[in-house]
Amino acid sequence: MNNKLNNIFQNLEGVWTLNRTILNVIDNNTETAEGVAIFFNKNLNDLTTLNYEEKGRLSIQNGQKHINFNRKYIYRLKEESIDIILDDGVTKGKLFQTLFPNDDMNDFNSTEHICRLDKHNGKHIIHNESSFSNEYTVKGPNSDLKIKTHYVKNNN
Repeated sequence: MNNKLNNIFQNLEGVWTLNRTILNVIDNNTETAEGVAIFFNKNLNDLTTLNYEEKGRLSIQNGQKHINFNRKYIYRLKEESIDIILDDGVTKGKLFQTLFPNDDMNDFNSTEHICRLDKHNGKHIIHNESSFSNEYTVKGPNSDLKIKTHYVKNNN
């Protein structure tokens, strides 16, 4: 197993603050979200699997409305990649994306995920041990979104 990839994966464990922007390219409207993401290991005998749960609040209509959100994923370390598996809803257990690192292991490109008529493509960027971000595009017949999420690790 790639040592650097393993170190990056193990460093994900913990509590992260997340800030997200969602740009609707069609109407040029931007929504924001704030929340917390937790990577945790349910099985201490399995160092290749981390559960991910995020919870937060989405602000829409220029902050006039707020919606609570939550999502769950399973991150699974492979030999040269990381699989992200959906862990809630009707698609629970399905592969969402596989992340492949570039040569310096700071950027990870993802495989395309198709959800109904929408195509999801993403990129994950490791800034340092306490900060990373991801950027997704969601394109379909009625959607054109750019979603950016920045994570900062909590040190407590």
